[in-house]
Amino acid sequence: MKRILLYISLSFLFSLFSRISFGQDIHFSQFYNSPLNLNPALIGGFNGEFRFVGNQRTQWSSVTTPYSTFGLSADAKNIYNTPIGVGLSVYQDKAGDSEFSTLQVGIGVAYTLTLKDSLQTITVSGQPTFTQRSINYDKLQFDNQYNGNFYDANLNNGENFNNDGRTYFNLHGGIAWNYKIAQRKELTAGLAMHNILKPQQTFFNENIQLHQRYTLHIGGLFAVSEKVDILPNINFQTQNKFKELIFGGQGKYHLNNGNYKALYAGVWYRNSDAAYFNVGLDYADFHFGVSYDLNLSSLKVASRNRGGFEFSIIYIIQRYRPDIKRYKACPDYL
Repeated sequence: MKRILLYISLSFLFSLFSRISFGQDIHFSQFYNSPLNLNPALIGGFNGEFRFVGNQRTQWSSVTTPYSTFGLSADAKNIYNTPIGVGLSVYQDKAGDSEFSTLQVGIGVAYTLTLKDSLQTITVSGQPTFTQRSINYDKLQFDNQYNGNFYDANLNNGENFNNDGRTYFNLHGGIAWNYKIAQRKELTAGLAMHNILKPQQTFFNENIQLHQRYTLHIGGLFAVSEKVDILPNINFQTQNKFKELIFGGQGKYHLNNGNYKALYAGVWYRNSDAAYFNVGLDYADFHFGVSYDLNLSSLKVASRNRGGFEFSIIYIIQRYRPDIKRYKACPDYL
């Protein structure tokens, strides 16, 4: 009986957590490998013509039903030889026993202004987004379904849920600054504002808006030797009463060995929540990243310090431009 009551209590707590987590947006530990989610103004912020990004995160498998987040995005720069870039992003998040699901589809447009010295650029962007949220009440368990001896799923839960989903329109925007000081020496900073329209997000007849989220990020690339770079980063986000600060960095080792171009390793800290580590690899036009969170919050008693894995992959296409010869040399005849 104690086990049954404990199980019902845990189910209730995690269903409650799913409700109160309405106020927080999708985010990744490898924020630097999820540019369109971090700041729409990072659309087109890469060396190449087209970029494709994939992200996957699994968390809390040591505590409850794992929370999983997937992300796919694609962006292009200099559309029709203009300073305009476009991007498409799709994110899917599923959380807890209730399978609380969030699907976001965003279409972003960015405009890049090159400053006089041509080493600095400023990009502004807007990103209209459609969001669909749903919950599966059949996956939840309630005290009314305890018959006095054991849990019986056939019993009425005594609850009246009128709505199991909601779809709404949203808008994000941002500005980013980039300064290419020299070869392997670069600075980037940006400010983003998400949920500008503060849409209604509740499934019930209540006035519960999605709070605006502000993000400030600063990063750099600095060569410290012929083969080694360091990439420090700071990311600060605030949404209503929630605040998140991430700081850390990576080391990059240049291989210059065929398709194997560089190795990465880094250490990060997220305030009052987790420390995590990452490794990465540049191979041909791909970048692969893996990170693992160590939980340091008050939940560490249940999680035993285990957080979750996160994976990322980036593929950049360089458009082929044929070498056009303006003339053909004729051989000399004696």
